[in-house]
Amino acid sequence: MARIVVIGSGMGAMAAAARLAVAGHRVVVYERGRAHGGGVGRFARDGFRFDTGPGLLHLPAVYRDLFLKTGKQTLEQSVELSQVDPASRHLFADGTDVRLPNASRAGVLQALDGAFGAGAGERWSDLVNRAREVWDATRRPLLEEPLRADWRVLGRDPYPAAPVRRGRLSGLFGRGGAD
Repeated sequence: MARIVVIGSGMGAMAAAARLAVAGHRVVVYERGRAHGGGVGRFARDGFRFDTGPGLLHLPAVYRDLFLKTGKQTLEQSVELSQVDPASRHLFADGTDVRLPNASRAGVLQALDGAFGAGAGERWSDLVNRAREVWDATRRPLLEEPLRADWRVLGRDPYPAAPVRRGRLSGLFGRGGAD
């Protein structure tokens, strides 16, 4: 295996280092800051607190998978997780205050409709559904499988038997007609 240097110790870098180490590589992580974690932190000002970390911290499944594939303990054995509500609060310059509930898609739709008008929640839902379809189509070939020297494979459907919902991915890998 190889000797690999990882520059920075943010969440992504540490995840990459752990996966490389489990694969048998010798990994060294270099960080210029005083602490590891990259952008993960908190900034406080004028009575407001802001998390400065990545949005994936809201997706514990990503970290459960990382711990499962690289650790001797589960995520829950390693850290204490606590669900917060609201999941986020967005305060706009015009005074609009939107609090998005945790673990309630219907609650998010209701909050968005209340803040931005009828239909805003459904438009958000459509965006989230489209993002899920893109994630489902790209996760394995781009993030979970070894990169190939022949990048042309990214233009082909890596899983031709995979179903396409509502035809929305037809242009992504060249299947079917254009939307």
